[in-house]
Amino acid sequence: MQFELRFNNQLSVLPSVSAFVGTTLRQTELAEAEVKQLEDLVLRVVNYAIEHAYLEGEEGEISLAITHDSGKLEMTVRDYGLPQDIEVLEEQLHEAHGKLSEILAVQTPGVVDEKHWIGFGSQGKALQFVKWLHDSAVDEDSHAAELSKVSDDAPLAPEQEYDVRRMQADEALQVSQLIYRTYGGTYFNEDVYYPDRIAALNSKNRVLSMVAAGEDGQLAGHCALELNQAGPVAEVGQAAVDPRHRGRGLLNRMKAALQEEARSLGLVGWYADSVTVHTYTQQSNAHHGGHVCGLALAVSPKNESFRGIAQELKQRVSCVVYFHGLIEPELRTVCVPERHQEMVAAIYGNLGYPVEFKQGSEVTEKHGTFSVKLNPRAQMAMIRVGEFGEDSLPTIRRSVRDLVERSHVEVVVVEMPVDSPMTASIWQALEGEGLGFTGIGPHFASNGDVVTLTYLVEPVEREPIKTFEPFADTLVNYALAEQQRARATL
Repeated sequence: MQFELRFNNQLSVLPSVSAFVGTTLRQTELAEAEVKQLEDLVLRVVNYAIEHAYLEGEEGEISLAITHDSGKLEMTVRDYGLPQDIEVLEEQLHEAHGKLSEILAVQTPGVVDEKHWIGFGSQGKALQFVKWLHDSAVDEDSHAAELSKVSDDAPLAPEQEYDVRRMQADEALQVSQLIYRTYGGTYFNEDVYYPDRIAALNSKNRVLSMVAAGEDGQLAGHCALELNQAGPVAEVGQAAVDPRHRGRGLLNRMKAALQEEARSLGLVGWYADSVTVHTYTQQSNAHHGGHVCGLALAVSPKNESFRGIAQELKQRVSCVVYFHGLIEPELRTVCVPERHQEMVAAIYGNLGYPVEFKQGSEVTEKHGTFSVKLNPRAQMAMIRVGEFGEDSLPTIRRSVRDLVERSHVEVVVVEMPVDSPMTASIWQALEGEGLGFTGIGPHFASNGDVVTLTYLVEPVEREPIKTFEPFADTLVNYALAEQQRARATL
């Protein structure tokens, strides 16, 4: 469910906004009391924007977006008015008795789970709230004691037959427990610890969970297709095998089954982030015909635990990105800086895609489009560029700085369409801001491929990054050298 309402900065719009919010929220599973609380909150935010976003007497536009996706309710009030110091607004928002928090009355416990400001420079700002409708975590329910039963040196389960199939709705709790047994509470995708979220995501086909069930009906393994890109591809992730059932090929069997699911959905391919703490998942992806196309550099915090494999990590976890194509490769026409053409050609060659390079051109549109996705648990953020405009470069620059300095993320990834004639110049300019090339995402965008650039607050070292095949070595070395080169310009 996704709705957006646009209106002018007149107090007379408030009754219409109230009707829109109430009607929209009543389509969720929220209780009436919660609907009223959120409706009151949104009206206070809108009223604040009407009174403060524009100069006195100035007419302006305000937008209200409400998105409900698999248990996550997101409400964003955006204006296009006066630039403000987002850091100051953020501090005021979170102060227990701050001026802004009192005006908006956002300190009521349980009304929202997350709240933060988003700055758009000369294009205004937005106040965003998130409320999770599924908030019962696996380590807080009545089954939490079961999570401590598996130790790193637990004996292997008896040899047996396993049933590899789609997860059943009532098995979501087992999936959360399985993830906990494998990673403890450190897995960076927080959704996996909430059984209701797993069930909801599967019911709406945003996630397709494949499981390996033992002869006793208990789940020994889990792996999923995550439909989280705009393009016709899916990520294979959330892989976990109970320590008592390792070494029996369960991960390979689940991936093979997911590949058939991807074909049935009409996807052109799937990809996987293979951790570099060890090479097991890299070997699995290579075994299934995957080809290295990128590096998810420092994508996960160093407190992530791999029970029985690696308990304490020296640095944030990096992943090698493997792409598994399901259609015949087609010619790619891309626009990249000349210094990177050899490496980009090597990546496409490794994928089996023919490639040609085209000349760049100047920006012709006034305004570009992009989105920002913040993952507080992983302390990282993703900026996805849709179209370039005259304001794209300054806005991306400002967003990277805000995310690092005010949201305190440790990693920022920028995805850009690699076939745009403006990509090469924007790419080179972002390198001057400390962002380095980390790979290509085939078909990740709705109209083509993307290139990824990464900014790291703290550099990573080469030695802890384990790779399985020579091309992964080449790409890792290239990406780390680019990180050093970009940082040297700061």
